[in-house]
Amino acid sequence: MTSNIAEQLNNALVEGRSSPIIELVMFIQGMMTRWFSARRKKANKHRGLMTIEVDKVMTKTMALVKGSKVNSISSWSCQVVGKFGGSESVQLEQKKCTCKYFDNMKIPCGHAMIAADNIGLEYETMVGHWYKTVAWRETYAGVIRPIGDPRDESIPEDVRDAMLMPPLTKRPPGRRRTKRFPSTGEMPGPKKKSVPNKCGRCR
Repeated sequence: MTSNIAEQLNNALVEGRSSPIIELVMFIQGMMTRWFSARRKKANKHRGLMTIEVDKVMTKTMALVKGSKVNSISSWSCQVVGKFGGSESVQLEQKKCTCKYFDNMKIPCGHAMIAADNIGLEYETMVGHWYKTVAWRETYAGVIRPIGDPRDESIPEDVRDAMLMPPLTKRPPGRRRTKRFPSTGEMPGPKKKSVPNKCGRCR
């Protein structure tokens, strides 16, 4: 949710980027077909009300506030006091918490889950609709069909008879770049340490 989806897609298209435009479109179509098919099967097998990743996030968040105390303010409001004295105010009806995680992410924070346990509220009712398994299945319900035979398409005569020339471009010297330029403020990943060659007998 914090990564740019365009960067991930750009990384997935590295293999087909150097191909002609028609081959690139076919490469993207095949890749998206595989992705949708795999995710559709995974979503249909899942039996929980929330998606797998959201369930993991909530379990990890709950462990961070384990041992906190809950002070009831009203039937839907609570004050959660942590082990080190910090306190947060939770309003379950408005789905808000003073830590702002619940407000912004629409995923219940640890304070909200402890407060929900105090009044017997199910966690699933506090999660945003787009994090539920129903929305997950709806996302990949569409089918990306293979590209049909071009001979089956009806092409107008003026388009068929048109002479389309390639653009007048000059290829820059040197080998074409395969990796993108890093964005402003982006930290490069750690470099792998080179292992020196050793003799197989004497080491």
